[in-house]
Amino acid sequence: MDETSLSSDNTSEFEVITPNQSVESSMDLGLKISGNGNEETLRLNLEQGMNLNLDKQDENILPEDETCILFHHVYYLGCASVVDPRDEIEAQRTIEILRAQDSQVGSGSGVHKEQSIPGGGDGSSTKHIEIKLSVPNKADGCVRLLEPGRSNVVITSFRLYSILFCCRGTNNQVERDCFAFTESHQPSGIFQCHVFRCQVTEAVKKVLYHFELAFRTIPTQTEAHSKLNAISLANTSNNSKKGIHSDSRPTVDSPSDSLTPSCGNDMNDDNCFVFSVSLEIKEDDGKGGFATVPWDKTSSCFKFRRNLEKMVVVNVTQLSNVELTIERCFGLLMTPGRNVKDSDMHLLDMVRTPSSTPGDEPNSAISGGTHQIIASWDPKNSNFKLLNTETSKGTRVFLSVAVDIVIQEIEEPVRFLIETKARVFPQQEKFWYFGRKILQENFYIYLNEKEALGVNKVMYQVQSIESDSSRRKTEKQENEASNQIKLYSTSCPQDEEDDDDTDEPLLSGSGEVSKECSEKSLSSWGDTLVKWRIDLTKRPSGLKSLVRRGIPEALRCEVWQLLSGCFDNEDMLDRYRVLITMASPQEHVIQRDIHRTFPAHDYFKSSGSIGQDSLYRISKAYSVYDQEVGYCQGLSFLAAALLLHMPEEQAFCVLVKIMYDYKMRDLFKNGFEDLHLKFFQLERAMDEMMPNLSEHFKELGVECHMFSSQWFLTLFTAKFPLNMVFQVIDIFLHEGELMIFCVALSLLEWCRHELLALDFEGVLKYFRVQLPKKYRSNDHTNNLIHSSMSCKISHKKLKRYEKDYMQVRDRLSLGEDRATRSDRENKKLMEGNMRLEAENDDLANELNTVKMSLSTQLEKTMDHVGTLQSELQVAVSDLRTNREKVAELKEDNQRLVEETQQVKEMYRRESTRQEEELQGKTKLVGDYKTIVSQLSTRIETLQVNHEQELKSMKIEAASRCSLNMEPAVMVAEMETRQTEENVKLQKQVRDLELELAQTKLKLVQSECHIQEVEHQLVSTQRDLDATKNTWFQKTLGSITARNKSNAKGDVTAPPSSGVGMAPPSGGIASVFRSSDSVSIKSSSSFA
Repeated sequence: MDETSLSSDNTSEFEVITPNQSVESSMDLGLKISGNGNEETLRLNLEQGMNLNLDKQDENILPEDETCILFHHVYYLGCASVVDPRDEIEAQRTIEILRAQDSQVGSGSGVHKEQSIPGGGDGSSTKHIEIKLSVPNKADGCVRLLEPGRSNVVITSFRLYSILFCCRGTNNQVERDCFAFTESHQPSGIFQCHVFRCQVTEAVKKVLYHFELAFRTIPTQTEAHSKLNAISLANTSNNSKKGIHSDSRPTVDSPSDSLTPSCGNDMNDDNCFVFSVSLEIKEDDGKGGFATVPWDKTSSCFKFRRNLEKMVVVNVTQLSNVELTIERCFGLLMTPGRNVKDSDMHLLDMVRTPSSTPGDEPNSAISGGTHQIIASWDPKNSNFKLLNTETSKGTRVFLSVAVDIVIQEIEEPVRFLIETKARVFPQQEKFWYFGRKILQENFYIYLNEKEALGVNKVMYQVQSIESDSSRRKTEKQENEASNQIKLYSTSCPQDEEDDDDTDEPLLSGSGEVSKECSEKSLSSWGDTLVKWRIDLTKRPSGLKSLVRRGIPEALRCEVWQLLSGCFDNEDMLDRYRVLITMASPQEHVIQRDIHRTFPAHDYFKSSGSIGQDSLYRISKAYSVYDQEVGYCQGLSFLAAALLLHMPEEQAFCVLVKIMYDYKMRDLFKNGFEDLHLKFFQLERAMDEMMPNLSEHFKELGVECHMFSSQWFLTLFTAKFPLNMVFQVIDIFLHEGELMIFCVALSLLEWCRHELLALDFEGVLKYFRVQLPKKYRSNDHTNNLIHSSMSCKISHKKLKRYEKDYMQVRDRLSLGEDRATRSDRENKKLMEGNMRLEAENDDLANELNTVKMSLSTQLEKTMDHVGTLQSELQVAVSDLRTNREKVAELKEDNQRLVEETQQVKEMYRRESTRQEEELQGKTKLVGDYKTIVSQLSTRIETLQVNHEQELKSMKIEAASRCSLNMEPAVMVAEMETRQTEENVKLQKQVRDLELELAQTKLKLVQSECHIQEVEHQLVSTQRDLDATKNTWFQKTLGSITARNKSNAKGDVTAPPSSGVGMAPPSGGIASVFRSSDSVSIKSSSSFA
């Protein structure tokens, strides 16, 4: 027993009790009461007020099979009668008064103030009682007050569904460690508020949290009504009544607007209570409200739209007998399908809305009126995915809605179950016409009075519940009790299936077959085949497990021959070569069916292909070989599966073995008598293994021959993909016909939930279209084969079913006269005719809707066509205008191309001329540089010579002065001559420098002119594509004029030798050239 401590002193505050734990019962029942209380009086009051049972062997000990939470150190402060059980203010007042009294007693005060408690009796002070509180984990449990300690002795208990309200004390007050709940005391008919205090304040939240979990946990129907089942079985005086607490036979989807003809007798029955339950479903109307969904009268179903939030409204009204008080709704549940298990139902979220009686709270107790329950339904919930999936044409889905009602006079909740059908349309679907119908069903509850000591109110226990639809179904079953076996016509069963459907079924021969195989598997098969070839009469050990895991694709040819016992059968091979030369009376039928066999496979797809020729020869040979059976539809599918793995001679041998040794040919004999036996055996197996699906098929009128005939006749080869077909043949050749039943039952089990939600047309369509497509996946196929191996069907059961079939057939053939048989067949035909008429009406209504929709679309299309025609005319006019513009642009383009060629040629000539001029000017510049260099050298030489002469002249002058004594005159003359020479030289240098600068300047101007011409040429080429001829002529003229003006202003200066010129007195100019400017610098003057 696990315990969790919540108190500060490590004391155990609560513990979890599970059904596997033992409970000590050594301590006697006792009440811990002290002070001025009278223990005997209080014990008697508790027995009467709380319905305390002192039977120590039955209810004084906590039940061992109950899972609950135990809270320790909880103190019971007392109870008080209240007027409104859901009034929080009144409950808080009761908590405040009882907590105050407990504080006064706990403080040791000898005298404390009296406070009145509503319904509290004489108002005397109350002392607390230490208890252990047991809170169940499900809504069908009991809240129990236990003796403290480890004894788990029950003081009293309260049914959880009788607790109407829970609250805790006010925060930040002394009452914060208290909580209370209000319960409806059914025997006395009063409401009592019980107050408790926890030693640890935080434990109050834990207690209320587990109360909430218990209220939310709805038990399954089997658990909730197990006691009533025992009571109903023990009551043998009313064996004619069927069911227990909940309706054992689900209702039909047809609405019941009034009571059935037998309702008058039930209303006069004192034990029968008639209730009317109506179902209404509303959808979000997009305007902030909900509108009732349409009801299709022809198909008797609701019309839903996808992805719209919905609300389910259920009204419960009592029609007869003594008025019972409906206390509250225990839960509203829903699920797709019908005949579903309790565990498949899903709880909807309740919506608090005003009840039918003014001033009442929702789900409050109502006597003699209508109790309305409203719950919200989220269509995007994964549990309701099927009800949010658009249904195809002619298909409807079933849904089941259950409501659990708590009635004060009945111990257990009562479940009303309604089943109906629906069609799901797109979210934007518009319904042009519909009726607003509320589905209604009458339920008949048979009750027995229950003795209750010390109670002034009559209590009941449920004996059974019936509904209008369950009664009609019972009558139908009783009328058809003599027809326990279906006698089918002698025509080939697969022809009876309706193949007309808008959805395309899976073509035979479809599917990818994996050729991969592990090395370990190949090694195991290799060892097995080596042993097998040694002794062909004995199958090696371990073969069964290898076959069930799947035969490798590369080995199927040999393994299938070994399994069938025709390996190296030379006699049969020779026989086949003779048979193919013989004529067959059924050749035209064979030729017709060849094109229908495996049309999705490349080997058989083309007319006149090798595959079709081989298949034709095998089918013809077998029709000659087995003249009793001849050729039957379905035989070609099995032969085609064999041809995909082996040559036609060997395939024929295996086919003969399957037909004879595996008794497949018996299915085609005697008007398919053996096939009818297989249908009966499959139905009986479904009755035992899948009773809800079998009941669903019987209600719809779906019979086994409508979907399983091709399973037996073709070994699943006609509809299913090849990856599944080959694995089925693997196991069939090893284990025989039992494998067909195993696979069939596994198929039904895997798709049981989908089938339960479909109607007659939907079921047939599912078998024909959706089911084969589902097994294109290897994972689904592997799961199917694995479940088939564990299917609980045996040869012994099949023999028992066969014996029952023979007995029923003999009894019917002897005991049923022709008139009875005719009536039965006539009734069956009438039902089929009515169903077809309803379908015809449904199709007619849909046709009218489609016509209206098509006419509207046609008008819109015609308007759109007129608009498109006008737009087309405008587009044609624009196209012609554009074509003319394009022609003009082409002419302009051609003209511009020619002009471009001319410009290029001119540019080439101009470039050549400019290059020649540039070369000449470059040579001229070089000559000028050479001259300047020579002049500079000569100037330096002259300067040096001049200085030397000057020195020599000074020396000579000095010497002369010394001789002639005229130094001043000589010096003056020398200076004068020197000055004159310097002036001449400077002037000569200046002239040369000026001439050189002018030449360089002209050179720079020429280069700039060349660059400008190049830029103009580039810009001219760039603008040629976007300009016209007039602009081009102007530009060309301007370029020509500029070139002429530049040629006129170009002046070249002849070079001067500069020989004999004296250097001037000024500086030497230096000319520097760049790409954009010319700068002239003056050199420093000669010293």
